[in-house]
Amino acid sequence: MPRPAALASRRLVIGGAAAGAALLVSGCGVRDSRGSATSGDPTAPAADADSDLVVEIVDQITGALSLAKATGTAFKSLRPLSRDLVALHDAHLDELGESADPSKEVVKGTVETARARLLRAEENLQGRLVTAALAAESGALAQTFASMAAAIAQQRAVAA
Repeated sequence: MPRPAALASRRLVIGGAAAGAALLVSGCGVRDSRGSATSGDPTAPAADADSDLVVEIVDQITGALSLAKATGTAFKSLRPLSRDLVALHDAHLDELGESADPSKEVVKGTVETARARLLRAEENLQGRLVTAALAAESGALAQTFASMAAAIAQQRAVAA
């Protein structure tokens, strides 16, 4: 006949719970450079570390916006796709506190090549946003970039 499993003593359970609570309480603060405890905000923007990243992403979104506008202007059949992408990129720039100042591009070639070029540019931007989300110091900025990448993925899926 199998032996019943040994039960933990009350002393062991209470001691373990107290030790666990002590570990949790001691890990609630962070120390600044002077050694004093401060409470950290994980979503507070890390302005110095992330400002260059935001500038780079704004430039890339603006480039994609320029291409989307030019593609819609050049090819009537691509205007619905172009319009959706322009609205998306405008919203993303607004979320980052920037306004659009797209360059004037001229798209040449066939409808098929223009569509392929536009979708390839969107794919590249999506990948860059994913990379930026991983590189961002601020949790809130990382979530914003990841959300933007997901929105572009949705538009690409609809366009496929």
